[in-house]
Amino acid sequence: MGPTIAPPSLVGIISPSTSHALSFLFTTSYVGSLYLSHKLFTSSPSSSPKASIGGTPKKASTPDGNGNSPAVPPISSTDEDDIDPNPYRAPGPKPGSRDHPDTIKKRMIAVTISTALSLSGVYLTINNASPSRSSIASISKSITLLGLRLPTLGPDIIGNVLPYALAPILMSGPLYATYLDGDLSILRNRYGEGLWAGFKRTWRSFGLIELRNYVVGPITEELVFRSTILSVSILGGLSFKSLVFATPLWFGIAHAHHALETYRKNGATRDAAIHAILGCLFQLSYTTLFGWFASYLYLKTGSVLPPLTSHIFCNVMGIYLPTSAAARHPRREILIWTSYLAGIAGFVWGLRRL
Repeated sequence: MGPTIAPPSLVGIISPSTSHALSFLFTTSYVGSLYLSHKLFTSSPSSSPKASIGGTPKKASTPDGNGNSPAVPPISSTDEDDIDPNPYRAPGPKPGSRDHPDTIKKRMIAVTISTALSLSGVYLTINNASPSRSSIASISKSITLLGLRLPTLGPDIIGNVLPYALAPILMSGPLYATYLDGDLSILRNRYGEGLWAGFKRTWRSFGLIELRNYVVGPITEELVFRSTILSVSILGGLSFKSLVFATPLWFGIAHAHHALETYRKNGATRDAAIHAILGCLFQLSYTTLFGWFASYLYLKTGSVLPPLTSHIFCNVMGIYLPTSAAARHPRREILIWTSYLAGIAGFVWGLRRL
């Protein structure tokens, strides 16, 4: 079984070593842009955490009459250590941390530029390797190879829907656990809201962090680590197994830089190093596993859209272990474990059905 999106004339037009070099270039360009962004783009003098994160701004807190300082809640559950320890300052992440508004804006601009350059790199590679050097023909071939088209629809309705349904099927257990928590907004949630009211509340709280996590991040990552890297790997004549199982390692490696941020954030101590390494290994594992799935989807559908929607869905859901769900809802433990196992079984069936 080979890739379905590459015209035979494009397979093997560059050497495997060249394809690996381009994959390395695209990866380092993406990650490097995150760290160069603060030097390449100037900050807006009026920007501040309370004005930029989204939702209702909170007033700066001061001690009460008894001399007690109110607690400053974290902006993001993933960056509790980035909260400024000064309790009298407006709540928000410290300047320079990954969740600070200036950092988010600069990084989103940087990765967008890096992604555009990587996409252009695929076009230039195809154009330079084409005998005719026709720009129009090279653009058309690039768009097809990069998966920038909608999947071809067939007469099988299940087959058309399945690429977009696999991630939700796999997440059947976490979805059920989220429902038990009262946080599933498509039904009545813990706030007693209906669908529309819950949607409006979610929209009002949608800020820069959500824009990064659920829009810019998934789009740029899928375009770079799926579209461009798979494209140059196909041009290099890599086997189908290598495309599915080897190319996602670039996606996993690209997340390794979080270990450095974790190490610095936790005080640059020996314990911080151990915590950073373990966290990095865990993240490398699940990003590689997701990469296998996303690459397979991409190659089977010929479009980046199914892996992109799966990426966004997984980011929204996060990681919700069955042990955690069972501990929170012990009376539903059997149903929780059943839903998790059913989701895995349904996911395996769906992959085989593609």
